[in-house]
Amino acid sequence: MKNKINKINSYKVLYLEKKRKKIKINFGKKNFVNLDKNEILIKVSYSSINYKDILMSQGNPGLIRKYPHVAGIDATGKVLESRSKKFRKNDKVIVVAKPLGVEKSGSFAEYLKIPSSWAYKIPKNISEKKVIIFGTAGFSAILAINKLIENGLNKKTRPILITGATGGVGSIAVFLLSKLGFKIISSTRSKKNFNFLKKIGTSQIIDHDYFKKQNNLPLLKIKYSAIIDNVGKNIISVGSKELENRGTYILIGNVDGNDADINLLPFILRGINLIGINAESSSNIEREKVMKKIFQLCKSSNLNSIFKEYNFKDIKKVLKKNNNINGRVIIKIS
Repeated sequence: MKNKINKINSYKVLYLEKKRKKIKINFGKKNFVNLDKNEILIKVSYSSINYKDILMSQGNPGLIRKYPHVAGIDATGKVLESRSKKFRKNDKVIVVAKPLGVEKSGSFAEYLKIPSSWAYKIPKNISEKKVIIFGTAGFSAILAINKLIENGLNKKTRPILITGATGGVGSIAVFLLSKLGFKIISSTRSKKNFNFLKKIGTSQIIDHDYFKKQNNLPLLKIKYSAIIDNVGKNIISVGSKELENRGTYILIGNVDGNDADINLLPFILRGINLIGINAESSSNIEREKVMKKIFQLCKSSNLNSIFKEYNFKDIKKVLKKNNNINGRVIIKIS
């Protein structure tokens, strides 16, 4: 990268390194590399921590193929240099729901070189901070909500169950659906999360252990119109039996594991819809619809209750305790 633009040859990044089968997290330096055609260089303003970043910081072999690695799947910032007709210098941009931080070096860095097709231009009247609060987690939550509405969900139906509701996807889903007038039931493992869940719009809270204690009947009493599940395993085994006729089960996360004992009768007798959400595999039409909604919400929503902000220098300790932080976690890079 041209010194006359950056006046430096390298920049600060957070490296994940594997030493003696253990993951070490340390700050280091990365050299600038020339842009290829249709690439842009971003001076990163904000990143955020998502579940995928947590997995990478723990050495998940399915996500990291080569060390040292720079994680970080979300970024906002300003274009410093462009070899794309799509962007000009100083354009504000956001990168979400792309292979950033997995296939390419991620956003836990002062600068970021990416294909221009990965970025969206942020409207002038929206701050980089406001839009990073949504990030890939918000993208996934809005994608799930759109699916529910497309499947006929309305406010007159039964409550919506949201599991993993204190996480990034879950907290945004609770916040947005409650604002739309839906009754939300959240599950949690800890009573210390009750105040947070009530604050962001939960009407009722159930203990996560409930799903481990139910009997093995093929159908249970109907309780929900829809479920947004960020946990997996026992949740789908029980939750699918409690959905109303033609109810929708949205599966986003698998914190508790990939395997589940599923009875087929709710899907046959009640016509349950099972929809998996993977933000990265969204169609271009879905992406445009979700990003448009995110920009609209940035203008109208007070998001202060659903995020915490940390500085780049604190990211190592935040990664270690992130599972104990409610809501979204954003990182101010510069």
